[in-house]
Amino acid sequence: MALRDCVERWFFSPTCSGCGWPGAWWCSECQRSLVRVADCHPRCVRCDGLAPKPSAVCADCVDWPAALIAARALFLYRGPVRAALHRAKYRGERRRMEELASELGRASPEILAPWRSDLTCVVPIPLHPLRRRERGFNQSAILAKAVAGQLDIPLHDQLQRTRDTASQVGRTRSQRWANVAGAFVWSGSPLHGTVLLIDDTITTGATVAAGTTALVRAGASAVVVLAFARATEQF
Repeated sequence: MALRDCVERWFFSPTCSGCGWPGAWWCSECQRSLVRVADCHPRCVRCDGLAPKPSAVCADCVDWPAALIAARALFLYRGPVRAALHRAKYRGERRRMEELASELGRASPEILAPWRSDLTCVVPIPLHPLRRRERGFNQSAILAKAVAGQLDIPLHDQLQRTRDTASQVGRTRSQRWANVAGAFVWSGSPLHGTVLLIDDTITTGATVAAGTTALVRAGASAVVVLAFARATEQF
């Protein structure tokens, strides 16, 4: 563990991940304002987006790879959740990211119940090495470690980002898809069965779709995605 991570672990006092108030990782007000995706209805059964009826495959995921059979997230990406991820990622607060990962890990057995028996391994969406060194950690890897531990299935981190793609923030749907197309490659042993792919946030699905393509080429028969947050203007 890097020296700065050790220092942060021992001396970083909890502050609210939403508003920054000291004393706890969530203050009572921010805790009450968290919106779980599972509480939003109706949703697309494939991507968790808003749909005309619960059984529909919506326009948001109709162009996803066929092997990407489902995507789920814990919270809506707004308010305190958005602030929490920004604090963790862009201020380099690894300790906070570990707390968010613990939340996702605890919720993962229930969220993933329909596919749990089929999952063969957990794989995080990678950062490019340059971005990883700059941030100090890969947030998706921290989430994946917590989920893999909770589900008691192997964690494999051999998915690699082959180029330093620009940030997806502020880009249109088509720009997001073009930005990450072909950006991932698998460097490990052949995969099999259903792989659980972990990202911090799902927006259009461009990143996880590109990751899915690489995993299928490596042998995965299907991919399920789990994220901490779901960003959508529909909710």
